[in-house]
Amino acid sequence: MSAPPARSAAGPRPAWRVRLVAAAAAGAVVLGGLHVPLVEDGLFWWVPKGLYIAEHGLTWSAAGDLPDAVAAPLAGHDPIPQWAAGLPDWDHPPLWFWWLGLFLSGSPDVAAVHLAGLPVAILAAVGWVAVAEQLRRPWAGVAVLALPPVIAQLLRPDLDLPLLAVVPWALAAACSGAWGRFAVLGFIAPWVKEPGVLLVVPAILAAAGAGLRPARVLASLAPLTGLGAWRFVHGPLARPEHLPADALAYLHDLALVARFALWEQGRWLLLPGTLLLARHLRRAPSARGPAVVLAGLVVTWLLFFAAVGFFAGVARADTLTHVRYFLPGLCGLTVLCAAGLPALAAPGLFWLTVRAPWGPEASLWGLQAALAERDAAPRITAWLEAGRTVWVGTYQAAGLLQPWAGITDAPPPPTTPAGGRLRIYAYG
Repeated sequence: MSAPPARSAAGPRPAWRVRLVAAAAAGAVVLGGLHVPLVEDGLFWWVPKGLYIAEHGLTWSAAGDLPDAVAAPLAGHDPIPQWAAGLPDWDHPPLWFWWLGLFLSGSPDVAAVHLAGLPVAILAAVGWVAVAEQLRRPWAGVAVLALPPVIAQLLRPDLDLPLLAVVPWALAAACSGAWGRFAVLGFIAPWVKEPGVLLVVPAILAAAGAGLRPARVLASLAPLTGLGAWRFVHGPLARPEHLPADALAYLHDLALVARFALWEQGRWLLLPGTLLLARHLRRAPSARGPAVVLAGLVVTWLLFFAAVGFFAGVARADTLTHVRYFLPGLCGLTVLCAAGLPALAAPGLFWLTVRAPWGPEASLWGLQAALAERDAAPRITAWLEAGRTVWVGTYQAAGLLQPWAGITDAPPPPTTPAGGRLRIYAYG
């Protein structure tokens, strides 16, 4: 790869108007969704960990324990398997649930959870504009806010939301030659979530394009240093959820994940932008280096998550449920393609097929299900008071029994004077 023309450490001039538009759009999504109940991993793991931090102070391991805010409403009810042995999954890094704990210490409710995500969502939206500025197409960064999985993620308190904010700012720092800033962000990224270590690949590409000086190489390895530090202070890392059995299985999974990334939810519209990207890079030579760096992120993310975490080769209906795992790569791909065809930055262009077949995290479907559960809560309470037995799955049970989840103001009792009983079946 030929070295890009020399640029100042500051990089291109920030496009403040575009940044403000992106910040306002992300903020509007979060503030408009303050009433959206918690779902899935945020409900079972990250917010309960934030509640634990709010009650007990900073920690990164409390296996076997439950915070009082979770344990008290469960008294007398059928056990919920996910919490039967305390809060699970303490192997993930702590920065996100430490952050949630700050917001939940004063007001442990669903609005506080969303407000904790507000500055992070804004940083994410503006960060992708900062990346697009390196390609001399700032409006291309706004295109990520037209992706249904991104909109859904702005309303979910998962680890992937802060990772979606750290990654673009780290990329922008590497592309602009701000290696000190990259070293800090690269070190922090794995302490948000382990895949932040994948930033090392685009960083090495950026260092190679600028000239492989020792200081740049050392800075580009900061993500590896961050992950190593987490491994040293904590112990074992989180295990992969799924690994393909062999090379053929991996290629099958890679094709399936590439189909999701490139085709589903109207993303076939990205292809014209890809074809026109070369023309843009001929006209803007200074964008070639950042384009290579961003492409390195996309390819690395796709290759990695085709092997880890997507369940692509597992015999289950929601084989690509964890769409959020690929969001940094998907956002990078969108910025690249929108840089080639600026019309792709038009809001709503990728909403042609909002209801994707790839599970609740691919669109707003999972959040709509949570709103439906909230609407059903008064009916369930009425049935219990009338003496009926009501069976609910673990996800709905957790929402019903935890007022901070945003579904009920107070949990229903396990039994009622009329003989009604709330029963929980294993999963659902």
